[in-house]
Amino acid sequence: MPLLFTPIVVHDLIHRVAGLDGPHGHWWMELVSVLALVVAPAWTGWMALRLAWRTLRERRRRGAGNPEEWRLERFVLRATLRPQLRLLLLSLLTLPAAWLLLEIPKHIINHALSDAEGDGHPGMAFLGLELGRVELLFALCASYLAVLTLGGLAKYAVNRTRGGLNERLVRRLRLAVFRRARGERSPERRAALAAVAVQEVEPIGYAGAGLVAVPFVQGGTLLTSVAFLLLQDAALALAALVMLPVQLTLLPRLQRRLNAKVRERVHATRTLGGLLTAPEAGTAEHPPVLLRQMRQAEALERVRVEIADLKGRLKGIYNYTANLTPFFFFSVGGYLVIQGRLSLGALVAALAAYKEISPALRELFDFAQGWSDARARFEEVIRALSFPGSQGWSRIPGLNADVAGQSPRNFAPMPVGSK
Repeated sequence: MPLLFTPIVVHDLIHRVAGLDGPHGHWWMELVSVLALVVAPAWTGWMALRLAWRTLRERRRRGAGNPEEWRLERFVLRATLRPQLRLLLLSLLTLPAAWLLLEIPKHIINHALSDAEGDGHPGMAFLGLELGRVELLFALCASYLAVLTLGGLAKYAVNRTRGGLNERLVRRLRLAVFRRARGERSPERRAALAAVAVQEVEPIGYAGAGLVAVPFVQGGTLLTSVAFLLLQDAALALAALVMLPVQLTLLPRLQRRLNAKVRERVHATRTLGGLLTAPEAGTAEHPPVLLRQMRQAEALERVRVEIADLKGRLKGIYNYTANLTPFFFFSVGGYLVIQGRLSLGALVAALAAYKEISPALRELFDFAQGWSDARARFEEVIRALSFPGSQGWSRIPGLNADVAGQSPRNFAPMPVGSK
C-alpha cells in the first residue's frame, strides 16, 4: 500500500527516530507515528513558546505596576523560606529511588528470568559478584524492596514537613485576620472577616505548603520517567506524552473560567454572611432583608453549581486524555517488540514508567488547579485585610513578621476604629 498522507522526508524521519524499518504498508502505524512523533512534539513546542512569551510579558507588566503588590508566591517564600529549602532537599532524595524502581524490574526480566545465552547464567554481575539466576533474582528483589522502603520514607518525611508548613501558613493568615477584625465596628464587616478566617485561608496554606514539594517530587518523577523512556526508545517517550499538548490547550482555559467563578463565590459567601449577621436580619418586621438573603442564597447556589460543572469538565477531559495515551503507547511499543527493536524487559519497565507518568501529571494538574484557586482566594484575603485608602501591603498588620515567631501574644487588641 502506498503512503497515505506522509511526505517521504517525514516518513523517513519517523522510521529513523522510531526504528520502524518494516514495510510502508502499515497505514495505522503511519498514522500513530505521525501523531506521536510529529504533531504532538510540534504542538508542545508551540505551547511552550507561547507560555514563555506570556510569562515574560506578565513579568514586565508587574514590574511597571505597583512594586509592593502582594503575590502569593512572594508571601509564601517570605514566610517559609527555610522550611521550603528543607522540603527541596527531601524532595531531591526521592528522585534516585524513582529511577531505581524503574531500572531494577528491567534487569529482573532480562537477566534473572530470561536466559538469553542459553547456558543457564544470567549474564549480569550484582555489585561485582557473579551470582546464579536464583541468587540474582532474590538479590534484585531485595534491592527493589529496600529502594521502595527508602523512597517511601523520604516521601513520608516530605508529606509530614509539608503538613506542618501548611498549619504555620494558616496560623499566620488567621492571626492577621483576627487582628484586622478587632479594629472593625461594623458587624457585617466582622462577619465577613470571620468567613475569611474560616473558609479562605486553609486552601491557601495547603497550596503554599506545596509550592516546592509538589513541583519537585511530582515534576521530578515525571522527568525521571521520561528520561528513562528516552533511554529505552525515543518513540516510547514521545508516545507517552502524545496527549500532553491537548491537555495544555484545553485545561488552562477551563481553569481560568473556574478561577473567575471561585472569586464570584467568595464575594457571594461574604455578602451572605454579612446579611445573616446584620442586627435586623431574620426578623419578621424586615421582609426586604429576608428577601435579600433568599436572593443571595440562590445566587450562591447557582455559582456553586457552575463551579461543580467546571470541575467535572476538567476531571472528565483529563481522565479521557490520560486513558487515551496507552493506545499510542501500546501501539508503538508493541510494534517495536514485534520487530525485535525493543526487549520485553525494556517494554515492561517502560510500562512501569508510564504508570508513574500519569499520576505525576495528574498531581501537577491538580496542583496547578489548587494554586490558581489559592491565588484567587489570597487576592480576596488581601482585599479583606487592607485598610480603606491604604496603598501597598506594608499597611496590612501581621503579614510581614516571621511566621515562626508569631503567636497570639503578638496580636494585642487594636483600638476600636483605628485606621
